[in-house]
Amino acid sequence: MLQDLHTLTPYLDFIRACNADPDYRDPMLLTEQQLRRNLLDAPENPHTRVFGTFEGEAITGAFALLVLEDERYLELLAGLSRSAASYDELLAHLHSAYPGYQADFVYNPRNRLLRAALEALSAEFDPEQQKLVLRRAVPYTPDARVVPYRPEFRAQYLALHTVDRYWTGEHVLAAPEIFRVLLAIEDGEVSGYIDLTYNSTENEPYDLFVRKESRRRGLGRALLAAAIRENHPNSMSLLVDIDNEPAISLYESQGFERAEGENNITAHIRL
Repeated sequence: MLQDLHTLTPYLDFIRACNADPDYRDPMLLTEQQLRRNLLDAPENPHTRVFGTFEGEAITGAFALLVLEDERYLELLAGLSRSAASYDELLAHLHSAYPGYQADFVYNPRNRLLRAALEALSAEFDPEQQKLVLRRAVPYTPDARVVPYRPEFRAQYLALHTVDRYWTGEHVLAAPEIFRVLLAIEDGEVSGYIDLTYNSTENEPYDLFVRKESRRRGLGRALLAAAIRENHPNSMSLLVDIDNEPAISLYESQGFERAEGENNITAHIRL
Protein backbone atom coordinates (compact mmCIF):
# COMPACT_ATOMS: atom_id res chain seq x y z
CA MET A 1 0.00 0.00 0.00
CA LEU A 2 1.29 3.46 -0.94
CA GLN A 3 0.72 6.44 1.34
CA ASP A 4 1.59 10.13 1.38
CA LEU A 5 4.03 10.80 4.21
CA HIS A 6 4.14 14.08 6.11
CA THR A 7 6.98 13.06 8.39
CA LEU A 8 9.73 10.45 8.16
CA THR A 9 10.67 10.45 11.82
CA PRO A 10 8.90 7.12 12.60
CA TYR A 11 10.86 5.42 9.83
CA LEU A 12 14.43 6.47 10.59
CA ASP A 13 15.53 2.92 11.47
CA PHE A 14 14.29 1.66 8.09
CA ILE A 15 15.88 4.59 6.24
CA ARG A 16 19.29 4.16 7.86
CA ALA A 17 19.29 0.37 7.47
CA CYS A 18 18.40 0.54 3.79
CA ASN A 19 20.88 3.33 3.14
CA ALA A 20 23.64 1.25 4.76
CA ASP A 21 23.14 -1.55 2.22
CA PRO A 22 25.68 -1.06 -0.63
CA ASP A 23 23.25 -2.58 -3.14
CA TYR A 24 20.33 -0.29 -2.30
CA ARG A 25 21.67 2.88 -0.72
CA ASP A 26 20.80 6.09 -2.51
CA PRO A 27 23.65 8.07 -4.14
CA MET A 28 21.83 11.29 -3.20
CA LEU A 29 21.88 10.38 0.52
CA LEU A 30 25.57 9.77 1.13
CA THR A 31 26.07 12.58 3.67
CA GLU A 32 24.01 13.73 6.63
CA GLN A 33 23.34 17.01 4.82
CA GLN A 34 22.03 15.15 1.76
CA LEU A 35 19.91 12.89 3.95
CA ARG A 36 18.37 15.90 5.63
CA ARG A 37 17.90 18.02 2.49
CA ASN A 38 16.78 15.36 0.00
CA LEU A 39 14.66 13.16 2.23
CA LEU A 40 14.03 14.04 5.88
CA ASP A 41 13.11 17.69 5.21
CA ALA A 42 11.32 16.92 1.93
CA PRO A 43 7.78 16.92 3.43
CA GLU A 44 8.23 20.62 4.24
CA ASN A 45 8.92 21.58 0.60
CA PRO A 46 5.76 22.59 -1.31
CA HIS A 47 7.24 21.24 -4.56
CA THR A 48 8.07 17.83 -3.11
CA ARG A 49 5.88 14.78 -2.59
CA VAL A 50 6.95 12.04 -0.18
CA PHE A 51 5.55 8.52 -0.45
CA GLY A 52 5.89 5.39 1.62
CA THR A 53 5.02 1.84 0.63
CA PHE A 54 3.85 -0.61 3.27
CA GLU A 55 3.16 -4.28 3.83
CA GLY A 56 0.71 -4.18 6.71
CA GLU A 57 2.24 -1.83 9.26
CA ALA A 58 5.81 -2.34 8.05
CA ILE A 59 7.34 0.24 5.75
CA THR A 60 8.97 -1.21 2.62
CA GLY A 61 9.96 1.96 0.77
CA ALA A 62 10.47 5.71 1.23
CA PHE A 63 10.58 8.06 -1.76
CA ALA A 64 10.89 11.84 -2.18
CA LEU A 65 10.08 13.36 -5.57
CA LEU A 66 10.34 16.88 -6.91
CA VAL A 67 7.07 17.70 -8.70
CA LEU A 68 6.95 20.76 -10.99
CA GLU A 69 3.38 20.91 -12.22
CA ASP A 70 3.87 23.92 -14.52
CA GLU A 71 6.68 22.11 -16.32
CA ARG A 72 5.13 18.63 -16.05
CA TYR A 73 8.39 17.32 -14.64
CA LEU A 74 9.27 14.83 -11.89
CA GLU A 75 12.63 13.97 -10.37
CA LEU A 76 13.42 11.29 -7.82
CA LEU A 77 15.30 13.18 -5.11
CA ALA A 78 15.74 10.10 -2.94
CA GLY A 79 14.45 6.55 -2.93
CA LEU A 80 15.07 3.67 -0.54
CA SER A 81 13.64 0.17 -0.82
CA ARG A 82 14.75 -3.44 -1.03
CA SER A 83 11.37 -4.60 -2.39
CA ALA A 84 10.54 -5.07 -6.09
CA ALA A 85 6.85 -4.63 -5.26
CA SER A 86 7.61 -1.25 -3.68
CA TYR A 87 9.21 0.12 -6.86
CA ASP A 88 6.41 -1.28 -9.01
CA GLU A 89 3.79 0.33 -6.79
CA LEU A 90 5.53 3.71 -6.84
CA LEU A 91 5.88 3.71 -10.63
CA ALA A 92 2.28 2.61 -11.14
CA HIS A 93 1.12 5.49 -8.93
CA LEU A 94 3.25 8.01 -10.83
CA HIS A 95 1.82 6.83 -14.16
CA SER A 96 -1.69 7.24 -12.81
CA ALA A 97 -1.21 10.56 -11.00
CA TYR A 98 1.14 12.35 -13.44
CA PRO A 99 0.34 11.21 -17.00
CA GLY A 100 2.51 12.84 -19.63
CA TYR A 101 5.15 14.09 -17.18
CA GLN A 102 8.84 13.72 -17.93
CA ALA A 103 10.43 11.81 -15.03
CA ASP A 104 14.11 11.39 -14.16
CA PHE A 105 15.42 8.81 -11.70
CA VAL A 106 18.94 8.98 -10.27
CA TYR A 107 19.84 5.69 -8.61
CA ASN A 108 22.55 3.32 -7.42
CA PRO A 109 23.92 1.21 -10.33
CA ARG A 110 23.80 -1.85 -8.04
CA ASN A 111 20.05 -1.47 -7.47
CA ARG A 112 18.86 -4.23 -9.79
CA LEU A 113 15.25 -4.00 -8.56
CA LEU A 114 14.75 -0.38 -9.61
CA ARG A 115 16.61 -1.05 -12.84
CA ALA A 116 14.24 -3.91 -13.70
CA ALA A 117 11.16 -1.83 -12.86
CA LEU A 118 12.36 1.02 -15.09
CA GLU A 119 13.32 -1.33 -17.93
CA ALA A 120 9.78 -2.74 -17.87
CA LEU A 121 8.57 0.80 -18.66
CA SER A 122 11.07 1.21 -21.54
CA ALA A 123 13.11 3.84 -19.72
CA GLU A 124 16.19 5.32 -21.36
CA PHE A 125 19.41 5.07 -19.35
CA ASP A 126 22.37 7.43 -19.34
CA PRO A 127 25.88 5.99 -18.95
CA GLU A 128 26.99 5.16 -15.43
CA GLN A 129 28.48 8.17 -13.69
CA GLN A 130 31.77 8.01 -11.81
CA LYS A 131 31.78 10.13 -8.65
CA LEU A 132 34.93 12.15 -8.01
CA VAL A 133 35.66 14.03 -4.78
CA LEU A 134 38.09 16.93 -4.36
CA ARG A 135 40.67 15.69 -1.86
CA ARG A 136 43.96 17.39 -2.78
CA ALA A 137 44.88 21.06 -3.01
CA VAL A 138 46.49 22.04 -6.30
CA PRO A 139 48.27 25.42 -6.73
CA TYR A 140 45.94 27.95 -8.37
CA THR A 141 47.11 30.03 -11.33
CA PRO A 142 44.66 32.80 -12.33
CA ASP A 143 43.65 32.92 -16.00
CA ALA A 144 42.37 36.26 -17.34
CA ARG A 145 40.18 34.44 -19.86
CA VAL A 146 37.87 33.20 -17.08
CA VAL A 147 35.33 35.72 -15.77
CA PRO A 148 32.04 35.62 -13.83
CA TYR A 149 28.89 35.48 -15.95
CA ARG A 150 27.61 38.85 -17.19
CA PRO A 151 24.22 39.49 -18.85
CA GLU A 152 25.88 40.83 -21.98
CA PHE A 153 27.04 37.27 -22.71
CA ARG A 154 23.62 35.66 -22.14
CA ALA A 155 22.88 34.82 -25.79
CA GLN A 156 26.32 33.30 -26.39
CA TYR A 157 26.18 31.28 -23.16
CA LEU A 158 22.74 29.90 -24.01
CA ALA A 159 23.83 29.04 -27.57
CA LEU A 160 26.66 26.87 -26.19
CA HIS A 161 24.75 25.32 -23.30
CA THR A 162 23.73 21.69 -23.01
CA VAL A 163 19.99 21.33 -23.70
CA ASP A 164 19.32 17.60 -23.15
CA ARG A 165 18.76 17.86 -19.38
CA TYR A 166 16.49 19.72 -16.99
CA TRP A 167 19.15 22.26 -16.02
CA THR A 168 19.36 24.06 -19.34
CA GLY A 169 21.09 27.42 -19.51
CA GLU A 170 17.77 29.20 -19.00
CA HIS A 171 17.02 27.19 -15.86
CA VAL A 172 20.53 27.75 -14.48
CA LEU A 173 20.31 31.52 -14.95
CA ALA A 174 16.84 31.51 -13.38
CA ALA A 175 18.22 29.86 -10.22
CA PRO A 176 20.90 32.22 -8.84
CA GLU A 177 20.26 30.82 -5.37
CA ILE A 178 21.68 27.48 -6.60
CA PHE A 179 24.21 28.24 -9.36
CA ARG A 180 27.10 30.50 -10.16
CA VAL A 181 28.35 30.60 -13.75
CA LEU A 182 31.89 31.25 -14.95
CA LEU A 183 32.68 31.98 -18.60
CA ALA A 184 35.79 31.52 -20.73
CA ILE A 185 36.12 34.58 -23.00
CA GLU A 186 38.41 34.78 -26.02
CA ASP A 187 38.39 37.79 -28.35
CA GLY A 188 35.15 38.99 -26.81
CA GLU A 189 33.33 35.70 -27.42
CA VAL A 190 32.22 32.93 -25.05
CA SER A 191 34.38 29.88 -25.70
CA GLY A 192 33.24 27.81 -22.71
CA TYR A 193 31.48 27.83 -19.37
CA ILE A 194 31.15 26.06 -16.05
CA ASP A 195 27.96 25.96 -13.96
CA LEU A 196 28.82 25.63 -10.28
CA THR A 197 26.44 24.95 -7.38
CA TYR A 198 27.34 26.94 -4.28
CA ASN A 199 24.62 26.57 -1.64
CA SER A 200 25.97 23.47 0.15
CA THR A 201 29.01 22.46 2.15
CA GLU A 202 29.78 20.07 -0.75
CA ASN A 203 29.20 21.70 -4.13
CA GLU A 204 29.41 20.48 -7.71
CA PRO A 205 30.80 21.80 -11.00
CA TYR A 206 27.54 20.69 -12.59
CA ASP A 207 28.33 21.31 -16.26
CA LEU A 208 31.70 22.09 -17.87
CA PHE A 209 31.88 22.76 -21.61
CA VAL A 210 34.41 24.21 -24.07
CA ARG A 211 33.45 24.62 -27.72
CA LYS A 212 35.28 22.34 -30.15
CA GLU A 213 37.31 25.04 -31.89
CA SER A 214 38.62 26.35 -28.55
CA ARG A 215 39.79 23.06 -27.06
CA ARG A 216 43.40 22.11 -26.29
CA ARG A 217 44.15 25.63 -25.09
CA GLY A 218 43.73 24.99 -21.38
CA LEU A 219 40.27 26.52 -21.05
CA GLY A 220 38.66 23.50 -19.41
CA ARG A 221 41.44 23.35 -16.82
CA ALA A 222 41.23 27.11 -16.24
CA LEU A 223 37.44 27.02 -15.75
CA LEU A 224 37.69 24.11 -13.33
CA ALA A 225 40.52 25.71 -11.35
CA ALA A 226 38.54 28.96 -11.07
CA ALA A 227 35.45 27.05 -9.90
CA ILE A 228 37.48 25.29 -7.21
CA ARG A 229 38.86 28.66 -6.11
CA GLU A 230 35.36 30.18 -6.11
CA ASN A 231 34.07 27.30 -3.98
CA HIS A 232 36.84 27.43 -1.34
CA PRO A 233 36.70 26.51 1.53
CA ASN A 234 33.72 24.23 0.84
CA SER A 235 34.26 20.68 -0.38
CA MET A 236 33.42 19.63 -3.91
CA SER A 237 32.38 16.51 -5.81
CA LEU A 238 31.21 15.79 -9.34
CA LEU A 239 29.97 13.11 -11.69
CA VAL A 240 31.39 12.14 -15.08
CA ASP A 241 30.69 9.29 -17.50
CA ILE A 242 32.60 6.29 -16.23
CA ASP A 243 34.27 5.73 -19.62
CA ASN A 244 35.28 9.38 -20.17
CA GLU A 245 38.93 8.97 -19.26
CA PRO A 246 40.09 12.35 -20.68
CA ALA A 247 37.63 14.19 -18.42
CA ILE A 248 38.51 12.01 -15.43
CA SER A 249 42.21 12.73 -16.03
CA LEU A 250 41.47 16.48 -16.12
CA TYR A 251 39.62 16.33 -12.81
CA GLU A 252 42.28 14.16 -11.19
CA SER A 253 44.94 16.69 -12.25
CA GLN A 254 43.04 19.31 -10.24
CA GLY A 255 42.92 17.24 -7.04
CA PHE A 256 39.86 15.03 -7.50
CA GLU A 257 39.90 11.33 -6.61
CA ARG A 258 37.49 8.52 -7.50
CA ALA A 259 34.94 7.73 -4.79
CA GLU A 260 34.46 4.00 -4.94
CA GLY A 261 30.93 2.70 -4.42
CA GLU A 262 29.29 6.11 -4.92
CA ASN A 263 28.48 6.04 -8.64
CA ASN A 264 25.02 6.59 -10.08
CA ILE A 265 22.88 6.17 -13.19
CA THR A 266 20.07 8.41 -14.43
CA ALA A 267 17.02 6.94 -16.17
CA HIS A 268 14.40 8.91 -18.12
CA ILE A 269 10.79 7.98 -18.80
CA ARG A 270 7.67 9.72 -20.10
CA LEU A 271 4.83 8.80 -17.78
